Amino acid sequence: MKKINCLKCSHFYVTHRQKFPYGCNAFGVISKITPYLEVRKISGTDCALFSIKEKNANIYNKKGRLA
Repeated sequence: MKKINCLKCSHFYVTHRQKFPYGCNAFGVISKITPYLEVRKISGTDCALFSIKEKNANIYNKKGRLA
């Protein structure tokens, strides 16, 4: 059992809710703790839908200001 980092998952997002700041699009979960821990607490197994985020390489090749 390895610990999965939700911040590196493509399904992870941050909500606007102050009491439930983290969410997972794959499971449809919003929670106070990271969705990986919430899924593990409920099901007892590791997250089966984890997929690594793909970084947008185009922003690194542009010249000038990004903001």
